[in-house]
Amino acid sequence: MKIIRLLILMMFGFMTIHAQQYEVALSPVAVEGLGGLQSYAVGTYNGEWLLVGGRLDGLHQRQPFASFSSDGKNQDLIVVNPKTQEVWRAPLATLPTSIKEQLSSTNMQFYQDNDKLLCTGGYAYSPTLGDHITFPYLTVIDIPQTISDIKSNTLKSSNFFQMEDETFRVTGGGLNKIDDVYYLVGGQKFMGRYNPMGPNFGPGFEQEYTNEVRKFKLETSGGISVEILNSIHDEMHLHRRDYNLVPYLSNGERELMVFSGVFRNTVDLPWLYPVKITKNDYTPIEDFTQYFNHYHCGYLPIYNPEEKEMSTIFFGGIAQFYVEDDLLVQDNDVPFVNTIAEVSRDQSGAMKETRLAQTLPGYLGAGSVFILDSETQLTDDDIVDGSKIGNEYQDVGYLYGGIRSSLPNIFWINTGQESEASNTIYKVSIRKVNDISSVSSIEKSEHLQFYPNPANKLVRMSIHIERPAELSVAITDSMGKHIHAQVIKKEETVQGKNILVLDNVNIGYGAFYYTVKIGSKVLTRKVIWTE
Repeated sequence: MKIIRLLILMMFGFMTIHAQQYEVALSPVAVEGLGGLQSYAVGTYNGEWLLVGGRLDGLHQRQPFASFSSDGKNQDLIVVNPKTQEVWRAPLATLPTSIKEQLSSTNMQFYQDNDKLLCTGGYAYSPTLGDHITFPYLTVIDIPQTISDIKSNTLKSSNFFQMEDETFRVTGGGLNKIDDVYYLVGGQKFMGRYNPMGPNFGPGFEQEYTNEVRKFKLETSGGISVEILNSIHDEMHLHRRDYNLVPYLSNGERELMVFSGVFRNTVDLPWLYPVKITKNDYTPIEDFTQYFNHYHCGYLPIYNPEEKEMSTIFFGGIAQFYVEDDLLVQDNDVPFVNTIAEVSRDQSGAMKETRLAQTLPGYLGAGSVFILDSETQLTDDDIVDGSKIGNEYQDVGYLYGGIRSSLPNIFWINTGQESEASNTIYKVSIRKVNDISSVSSIEKSEHLQFYPNPANKLVRMSIHIERPAELSVAITDSMGKHIHAQVIKKEETVQGKNILVLDNVNIGYGAFYYTVKIGSKVLTRKVIWTE
């Protein structure tokens, strides 16, 4: 018997369903010659975008010597005008070596401060060192001058300022600002060629999470000068990468919010609670669970100063949970999703998550960026003014790029053909709707059930448990011969109904016995497999 995959799905004992405060409309914008891009940095000026770095291909391949190839690096600086649908390009090759190598990397942390774009770290092959590295640089780009240079095909290095420090050797983290201090949050240092089999099989590598909030001040008049401040270190709550670092307002005061990311300390699954970062401190918000949009994706922050409520709309990406047939499904393969969800926080600090009725047109969003329209009214530099959003749709920005996957789960079959960098720009419009709540009850009685039974190519095992617990699943044939064993970790289960989907294409035919052990309790059921 061959177990092709094991997915774990969950349905709560009860589920609170909130109608969203905002509705979203997406309109594709065709820009000829733009091409696809994912995991890039972007700055804007007068409604035009400066795109830096990122990848031209899809999800990194599982073959160690094919992943993160130099052919997939974006080695141009790209200017886009989404309204006139024009594109200009300039190769990085004319810039100094350290600048062109870093600015062709993927997963840099970036932040726009007025007319300057800050880029830190990033991961790519360095021809200088002959290996894949995370770069130790902070590069500051003059956005308007660089856009002008690209349009006139006269790219000048005088518009780029760079310094080297190990503080900035980070990829997959987040960069933002509170007052005059920059916050470089989470991420990792990854040195060497990516290899999903681990550093002891094939190409070796060094992977080290920062587990930190690194703080610094920056002076750019007449060059670049950095003051490194004391960092915050937490090997539990800050052990995150590839998450969303969202600017937040709390009663008008600026904060930052770390949403989800990977991987938890004890299991290769996303974090399900956020971390709030204030000017001088941080707070894990462990009493809130975020079920959707766990990987870095495009996000839209909105603050309503009248109600003092903060909302963030997340667009697709990768997640451990999704909704199917009005049921919340937990998939521990953490697939690509098309979910659009909103996380809101009211004046008291209470948070809730709402899955919007609208979805993305495909498995999109991972590594994408939401880019604000220059005409959108803001309450802060990068947060939409929710008091200006009415009951009619209003344009607020664009969602561009990211990975477009052909299937939800391609990680174990990925050859480079199953996904691509999306080349579509979606104009995003939002409107306000009424907020109502309802509660739907779900069956709570304890049981072990398999369906369909008889089964053909797959069978679902449904079991209700009183609290999260380790599950041991053993399968034997009618003669008592052991066929398969599987242990489901406690942290992979939930209180209430858990559903395991077994996709067993090579099981053969006949009767098989499924035995599930929960602590001292043992339950057995017979499943008939047919042709």
